[in-house]
Amino acid sequence: MEKERLLVPILIVLILLGIVLVFVFSGDNTFKTGNVSFQYPSSWSQDHTVGNFNNTDIYSEVTLTKEVAADNTTQTAYIVLQMQKRTEGVLQLPSASALTGNTTNSSISTVDVAGFKASQLANFGPQVSKKITIIKTSDFYYTIEYVTPTAALNDTADAYNTILQSLTII
Repeated sequence: MEKERLLVPILIVLILLGIVLVFVFSGDNTFKTGNVSFQYPSSWSQDHTVGNFNNTDIYSEVTLTKEVAADNTTQTAYIVLQMQKRTEGVLQLPSASALTGNTTNSSISTVDVAGFKASQLANFGPQVSKKITIIKTSDFYYTIEYVTPTAALNDTADAYNTILQSLTII
């Protein structure tokens, strides 16, 4: 009789503990350094950071990684955010249409990110998919890029979109 009365409270405590653990491990992490902040899923790890993302740096970078199962192996998916000082003069690069025109399964678009107009280039291949968003501010270029095994494209794209939607550039 005594054991039966203790069983219900113990089960309630275990269920509540399970719910708390789910929220702790399924939430978002926040990256905030210098002039940049964003959120990313807690299933991704911050691999390394270069620079401080402030106005005195000429280059800063943060790399996020996640191990994914693809083609019977474990591979790494990457999301990289870079900030680099804009240089004086004009840089002549091939046009985006020339780059993507030579590649199948590619796309170009313009989007709003963090209050700025941004260009996006994407290429989706049978083994690897890649997308890059380029933001130009008055002093800096910001690029947010993912490179992922195509088998993990949905998970990587969700994390990438979380970063783009939560990105703040001061």
